[in-house]
Amino acid sequence: MKVFVAHVHAECNEHVTHDGKLEDFVLLYGDQCINSMHIRDIFEGHGIEIIPSIFAGVNPTGMIERRAYDFISDSILSDLRDHLDEIDGIYLQLHGASGIRDLDCVSGEHDLLRRIREIVGKYMPIAVAYDPHGNVTAELCSRVNILRCFRESPHIDTVDTWRTVAEKLVDLMEHRRPMKPIVRKLPIIVEGERSVSANEPMRSINRLLDEAETDPRVFSSSYHVGYLRHDDDKLGAAVVVVPNTPADEAYCTEVAEKVARYAWDHRKEFTFGGNFGDPADSVARAVAFEGKTAVITDSGDNCGAGSSGSATVMVHELMAADLRGKKVLVAGVKDPRACEELSHVKVGDHVTFMLGTGENEVSEPVEISGVLSVVGEAEMGSQKSAGPCYIVTVDGTALDVLVMPQNVQYGHMEQFHAAGVEFHDYDIVVVKMGYLDTYLIPETAYHIMALTGGPTDQLYEKIPIRRMFRPMWPIDQMDELIYIE
Repeated sequence: MKVFVAHVHAECNEHVTHDGKLEDFVLLYGDQCINSMHIRDIFEGHGIEIIPSIFAGVNPTGMIERRAYDFISDSILSDLRDHLDEIDGIYLQLHGASGIRDLDCVSGEHDLLRRIREIVGKYMPIAVAYDPHGNVTAELCSRVNILRCFRESPHIDTVDTWRTVAEKLVDLMEHRRPMKPIVRKLPIIVEGERSVSANEPMRSINRLLDEAETDPRVFSSSYHVGYLRHDDDKLGAAVVVVPNTPADEAYCTEVAEKVARYAWDHRKEFTFGGNFGDPADSVARAVAFEGKTAVITDSGDNCGAGSSGSATVMVHELMAADLRGKKVLVAGVKDPRACEELSHVKVGDHVTFMLGTGENEVSEPVEISGVLSVVGEAEMGSQKSAGPCYIVTVDGTALDVLVMPQNVQYGHMEQFHAAGVEFHDYDIVVVKMGYLDTYLIPETAYHIMALTGGPTDQLYEKIPIRRMFRPMWPIDQMDELIYIE
């Protein structure tokens, strides 16, 4: 047997001014594609040959240019047609939150799956691994046989979920039977910062899903939080349960409705966990913390949710505050023009420059006077460099500002090291994220989320979203559960 595989991951925020271009993607083919998907041994261990198409991944960004989407989707569809007469199943790793510029249906995943199903017909097994922050509809579920997302946010179980879905597809390929997901779509839309898996109600929702899968009638189950950073008619949470056989559909419907009802009844628990406050309060509380290292997350400029990294709000706030002599790092502020200016300065020289692109109200320029103390590399992850970054120590303070050429989210110790600094040398570090990144959690003694404005503003009830189903909680106050068709 042979399985066709592809990976497309893009999380798109329409409130970001930069559109994702083809050159922003990491594109891999052949063995590199297979190895990056982490499922080679599962299929080959069952004697199934892997037919790779493309691995296309991009850091969270603005909307994707149509040219980029057409290249990626056309590559997949062309490869699929070339191998249609020899494949026995399709395995896809998709995100679910792509937004494509000038695409009528907006969502790349929904468009791609429609076109794939048109090519392969009704009965070809298709399995999809999803991010929980991807939008699901009954229509999408009608085009796949298996759909499952990660349980955990932060996503510590990404690879485990990819492998679980691959194993389930092997089962279906080896024991062909009718299989279709049952979906209950809920009028709930919350951001990831209000649905962290360690907090309620997600902790209990995941427990219900785990318990459901102990019954052999339940082949797979997942809760999809959804995504709201671009306007679409697919917004809203969803419970997806896949019956093992057609005879199990009635039972799995009960499971889906039980989990959906629990989520609805506990919807008011979808709120921020831990410490949070406005920018001034966040700085004051971090400064008051006696240990190290404290982390402030600039949630309105969350690079992990597609923001630009250009906001200067926290720089303004820190320069105006009494830091009590504490050593502070802002990691970082994206400003290509400032990077170009600093590239002509030697380490140790005094500089005065304007920091801030002025592209929106939260990136208002601020004058920085200080010493260029470090030149390092802005590492985006997997040792991929965005170019040189520059750390300037502001005059009369122990405040270091990292100026970066692209939107880099600093969440790994290796990234700080590549930039030329060490995370634990600082009392306070400001990073561009919402909830703490998986690898930053164990390094952080105290965390507070600053409710800053910007493209990923956490007070999203005020964001105009016109295409989605209404009423939608918490944008609308409602008591009755109405499933979205």
